[in-house]
Amino acid sequence: MQPNFFFSPEELKGCTDDFIKERLGKDVDGKCTITLKYPDIIPIGQTCEVAETRRLVSNAREGINAYKNNLELVAQGVQLRKQIATLLGYPSWAEYICTKRMSGSYKAVDEFLTNLQEKLTAAGKDDYETLLQLKKDHCNEMGGEFDGKLNAWDTGYYGNELLKTKGVDSEKIREYFPLDHVVNTTLEIYQELLGLTFTELLKGTYWSWHKEVRCFHVKDTASGKAIGHFYLDLHPREGKYGHAAIFHLVKHTTAHGAVDCMLCNLPASTEAKPSLLRHQNVVTFFHEFGHIMHGLCSEGVGNSTRLAKCPRDFVEAPSQMLENWCWQKSILERLAKHYQTGKQLPDEMLQSMIRAKHVNVAFGSLRQIYLSRLDLQIHGPDPPKSADELQTLVNELRPAITLIENPPGNNMLRTFGHLMNQYSASYYGYMWAEVLSADMFATRFEKDGVMDPKVGMDYRKMVLAPGGTHNITDHLTKFLGRPPSNQAFLKSRGILE
Repeated sequence: MQPNFFFSPEELKGCTDDFIKERLGKDVDGKCTITLKYPDIIPIGQTCEVAETRRLVSNAREGINAYKNNLELVAQGVQLRKQIATLLGYPSWAEYICTKRMSGSYKAVDEFLTNLQEKLTAAGKDDYETLLQLKKDHCNEMGGEFDGKLNAWDTGYYGNELLKTKGVDSEKIREYFPLDHVVNTTLEIYQELLGLTFTELLKGTYWSWHKEVRCFHVKDTASGKAIGHFYLDLHPREGKYGHAAIFHLVKHTTAHGAVDCMLCNLPASTEAKPSLLRHQNVVTFFHEFGHIMHGLCSEGVGNSTRLAKCPRDFVEAPSQMLENWCWQKSILERLAKHYQTGKQLPDEMLQSMIRAKHVNVAFGSLRQIYLSRLDLQIHGPDPPKSADELQTLVNELRPAITLIENPPGNNMLRTFGHLMNQYSASYYGYMWAEVLSADMFATRFEKDGVMDPKVGMDYRKMVLAPGGTHNITDHLTKFLGRPPSNQAFLKSRGILE
C-alpha cells in the first residue's frame, strides 16, 4: 500500500475549491489528504500552480522510494523472457512477440517507429517551445525562478494552460459531464450504433465482489438473442486495480454468453455534488467500453476458446476509433448536460474543444514513441541485467525522444505495469492501432455518419464479430473496401494536409 501525502490548501493553489474541501482535514487538521490514485494525481498534475507540489507527487510515483523493489523485479523479468526466447529459437523476446503480431517482425516495428518519430520530432519541438514560453510567462507573473526547461512535472500543467489559451477551460467543462449522465448516454449510443439492448440487473440478483458494482444483460435487438453480460466497477477503493481496463471473465460457449468486466477509477459522487468528469475521463470511458463490446460481440466457436486472441497491435484499434465519437458535435450535445441547470454545453465552448483536439499532439505522440522504444529495448537481444542498467536506459532514452530530462532517480518502470503484462514488446501497438483506427473512422463513419446503423452493423459483424480468429487485415479490408492505409492517421496528426 502506498502512503498518503498531506498538503496545505496553499500548496494546492490552482486546484478547485471542491477538490480541496473534499480532502481537507480528513486525516490531519489543516491539511489535504492526497493519495496516488488518479482522481488525486491528475487534477494536481494539470491544475496545481505550485511546481514543488507537482514535483513531490510525481516523485512519489516514480522516485527511488516508490514501489519497493519493482525495478529489480523488472530486471529479473526481462532476463527470464530473454531465456524463453532463446529456448524458442529467437534472438530476443521482442522478435518472438512481434512475429505473432500484425507487424510480423521487429524490423517492421522499428521502421514504423523510426518513420513516425522523424515526421513528428520537428512539430514536437515546436510544441515544447510553446509550453516553455508559457512556463516562462507564468514564472515571471508569479515572481518565481525560471529554470529554462520543461520538467517532467510541468508538462501536464502547462499543457492544460495551453488549452485555456484556446478557450478550453477544463474545470468549467467538467460541470457538463456528470458521471451518471455520461454513463447512461454512452450506453444508449452503443446500443443504437451496434443494434444491441442492455438491461441492468437488480441488486441482489447477480454475484458481485463489491456493492458499487453494476451488472447488465446484453441481447441482440433484432433477434432478441442473448449475447452475454458485463459488469461496471467505476470508482477507486483500497486494494483495487489502479488503472482503467477490462477483463474477460467468461468466454462465450454454446451454453452461455460471454461475461466481461470494465474497471475504472473515476471520481465518486459526494453528498454535496455528483461526480463530474473531465472530458478525458469521458474519452477513457468510451474507449474502455469499446473493449467490452469487442469481447461480447465476438462470434463463432473459435472465439469460445483461449486460442482466439486479437493481435496486441490491433486490439486497441476498435476502441481508439470509438474515441472519435467524443469529439463529434452531435455526440457531445448528447453526452454533455450541466449538473445543475441541465443545459447543453454552450456552442462556443464545444467548438473550442473540437478545435483544440490536436493541440500538443506531436509532443504527446513522442511520449508514446518513447514508451514503445523503452518496451522494445528492455526486451531486446541484450536486456538490462539490473536496476542500475534500467535506470541508465531511462535516463538516456527519455530525453532523446521526449525532449524531457528524466528526474534523478525516477523511473516509470516502477509503476508502469503494461510492460510486465500482456503488452510486453507490444506497447508500440497503441500507435500501430491508431493508424488502423483513423482509417476505419475516416473511411466509413466520418463519410456516412457516426450513428449510421448500417455502418454500425457492418463494423459489428466485420470487425468485432471475428474477434481473434482468422486474418485481421482481411477483416479490415472487407470493412474498408480496400487494404488499410496510413493516410487518415497522418492527416489527423497534421503530417499531411
